[in-house]
Amino acid sequence: MKRGSLSNRIRRAALLLAILLLFSAAVQAGGTIRLQELISLPQAPETESDYVVLMEAKSGTVLYEKNAMEKAYPASITKVMTALLTMENCRMDENVSFSYRATHEIGPGSSSIARTEGEIMTVEQCLYGLMVASANEVAQGLAEHISGSLESFVALMNLRAQQLGAVNTHFANAHGYHTEDHYTCAYDMALFMREAIRYDRLVEIMGTERYQIPPTNKHDEITYMKSSHPLLTGDDKMKYPYALAGKTGYTDEALCTLVTYASQGDMDLICVTMHAATRTMNGNDTVALFNYGFQNFKCYNLSSREAVLENDASGFLGKNLINFAYSEEAYCTLPNGMTPESLSSEIVFLGSQARDDVLATRIYTLGGMELGRCDLKVLPMKDGLAIKPIVSVVPSRNEILRQEHFGLPLIYWILIGGGMVLLLVIWLSIWLTVRAVKRYKRRKAHAKQTMNRMNDDRFPPLLY
Repeated sequence: MKRGSLSNRIRRAALLLAILLLFSAAVQAGGTIRLQELISLPQAPETESDYVVLMEAKSGTVLYEKNAMEKAYPASITKVMTALLTMENCRMDENVSFSYRATHEIGPGSSSIARTEGEIMTVEQCLYGLMVASANEVAQGLAEHISGSLESFVALMNLRAQQLGAVNTHFANAHGYHTEDHYTCAYDMALFMREAIRYDRLVEIMGTERYQIPPTNKHDEITYMKSSHPLLTGDDKMKYPYALAGKTGYTDEALCTLVTYASQGDMDLICVTMHAATRTMNGNDTVALFNYGFQNFKCYNLSSREAVLENDASGFLGKNLINFAYSEEAYCTLPNGMTPESLSSEIVFLGSQARDDVLATRIYTLGGMELGRCDLKVLPMKDGLAIKPIVSVVPSRNEILRQEHFGLPLIYWILIGGGMVLLLVIWLSIWLTVRAVKRYKRRKAHAKQTMNRMNDDRFPPLLY
């Protein structure tokens, strides 16, 4: 086979795989919860950033979007994915050794903390350098530490993006330095941040305003770092009280990008603003959208008692024959004035797709669109069955002996029977003994008579 023919087939196979992955992602995106398609939502604020999304993190509900799935350059908010993969693949105390390539191939004008070849830092220190100082060489050092090479790590980034349901993302590096084939969209960045905030330690790192890296084997002095996130530091007088974590980015092509996580009460919000002229514009849009989300929506825990809707499961075995319990927490986000009782719900039995003790799932819908679902596990049968089971009880030995028969406990009948048997045995023994004695006396008397006859002169001996 010619080499050219083989390479063409490989390229065609790779193209087909890419198309299938993109189609799969598009199908997943089609399941995104967009309340504005179902009901009239409160008036949202105007935003100046070109690409924007506001998402409730626990439920995944999109509360506001503006060009959210259109291609945009992320700049350094790319590092959210790098940090996520680090949390998924490393321990905090692992040592990262920086290679020549990691410290030199970072592009002119890159943000950096001046690490050098052969320098060693822990993964934890690297994460602070990555998320607080946005150091590009640290991103490459982590990439090589995790995957062995920058190219392998980029492939891992793209695979993880597809797994999370990304619809318009292609990574080309670990840090976000601009290249034409390195892009994403606001919606995808919200998905990546949603997964990243599952790690409390990473939230703490991303929310740190200042950090110091102690001296290393290559640096005798302390490395001081400071975050530039406007809602976390207050540099632009817009520090937000509910903001917990975030990441900034900037290149000439991407302009200012910002991803932020904030939490108030039952609501966890993620806001992504991209392609803004200034960081102040990013920050103002984010603050306005956070206020809009917190003031106009509420997140409900569907598996809590307050949010449970009655369902008699009449299509199965009847409500008195089997009961369910939620196997894990599930959420939905609704505008003020609506509650889970406003939703329709039904139990769908999984059949051959059932796993472990999860037999069914409960789906909550509004206008035919799914807003949430809870997996249901079967309660133990003793709790679910209304009919008392027939139980075979084996009585103890004492209980058996105390049971009455013909007016007397069994133990008495046993004693009476035993006494009678004993008397019979004694009588039989005496009778046999007397009989034996009598036989002995008769034999002895007969022998004596025989001897007397032999000694009597009246009976001469017999002659033969």
